[in-house]
This record gives sequence, structure tokens and C-alpha cells, in this order.
Amino acid sequence: MMRADRRQKQIFCEEALEILAFHNGNALEALRTMIAERDAVEERLAIVTLIMARGDDEAWRPS
Repeated sequence: MMRADRRQKQIFCEEALEILAFHNGNALEALRTMIAERDAVEERLAIVTLIMARGDDEAWRPS
């Protein structure tokens, strides 16, 4: 179990470094991008939740 924990931390660290590198080391811009991405995901989730609650889940599936 300890190995998986360590591997998970390593993956998170690598992802964080990739995000920072993408933003040329600008942590503030990286955070702004991540917050915007989170907001977009939350918005899509809210829309899908409303659709599913109405029982229209067939409406958004590809045919």
C-alpha cells in the first residue's frame, strides 16, 4: 500500500511540474487556468445533472 501512495504522490508532483512548465513557471497563471478548468467542469456537471434529473438522459447520448 505504501508503494501506491508514493507512486500517487510522484504522479501528482509530475503533473504539477508539467502544468507549471506549460505556464513558463508562472504559478499564478497556472492557478488561474486550473480554476477556470474546474469551473468549466462544474458547469458541465451541473447541466448533465439537470438533464438526468429530468429523465432526458436519452437526449444527450449519441445515436
